[in-house]
Amino acid sequence: MGQSNTTPTSNPRVMFDDEGDNGLVLCDKYLPVEILIEIFCRADCKTLLSCQLVCKRWKMLMFSVWYKKTEQALGKPIPWDDKLPWPALYLACSKKPYERNLVKNHSGQEQLKYWEITQEGGDHWTVEEPPLGVPELPQTEPATENKQICFTTSYSYCCKVQRINLVKEGIHPYILDTYQPAIVVSEWYSCRWDCPAEYLLLVKLINDENKVIYEYKFKDDLQGEKQNQWLKVSHVFENYRPGLRTIIFEHVGKDKLFWAGHYGSKMSKASVSVKIPKSIRHI
Repeated sequence: MGQSNTTPTSNPRVMFDDEGDNGLVLCDKYLPVEILIEIFCRADCKTLLSCQLVCKRWKMLMFSVWYKKTEQALGKPIPWDDKLPWPALYLACSKKPYERNLVKNHSGQEQLKYWEITQEGGDHWTVEEPPLGVPELPQTEPATENKQICFTTSYSYCCKVQRINLVKEGIHPYILDTYQPAIVVSEWYSCRWDCPAEYLLLVKLINDENKVIYEYKFKDDLQGEKQNQWLKVSHVFENYRPGLRTIIFEHVGKDKLFWAGHYGSKMSKASVSVKIPKSIRHI
């Protein structure tokens, strides 16, 4: 007997209906879009990544959910942009890279960890806790960060560098290129009452081609009235053009009398902070 081949009949594909209730009915209960968004906003970031794979309706809602969740996480909204990739909002919620210090071990609380020593003259770098020969550090930070501790240099130039990869910290390239949020860099510095010193801060903005697009250089000669007090240097980078990906923070110091030991300039509370974007600067 001959054999006949039959091909299973596939069900016709049902197109998504914007006016339908697919994705809005849970446990036989209809949930308005506004309520569903509120529920999503109470879920953690990893759960939301799975939610947007459930159905087309949920995927469509997720952009609004990420925007609202980002506003909750940051305390203020990022200006609306239809072209903004949702991963930029996910990173803002999960890593919270804005309005916080991106410099690791900013004052020596972990000795010299995370810093690249590029010059170690005299008796090398050291960490003082508390700082010697100077007044107490100003209490300007949250209580947990107000330790009396600093880096101290010697009688020949001491230099160290820290590279901050903004993308790895959680700032999406689209944010950096399109919004170009303000970047605030600062540091407290000082020298002893009995020995003048030199201090230098150099901050470079590096683009995706590893080229310097902007830099800020500050130098101070600490002698006379500038001794025996804590001073603060601060600078704001704005309108730095698309391409920024990395920040290089470098500080240098030494004493001016060539005394053996650690009588050079002191540094503490190094800070690099990216502000929450306020507006779109480049399209």
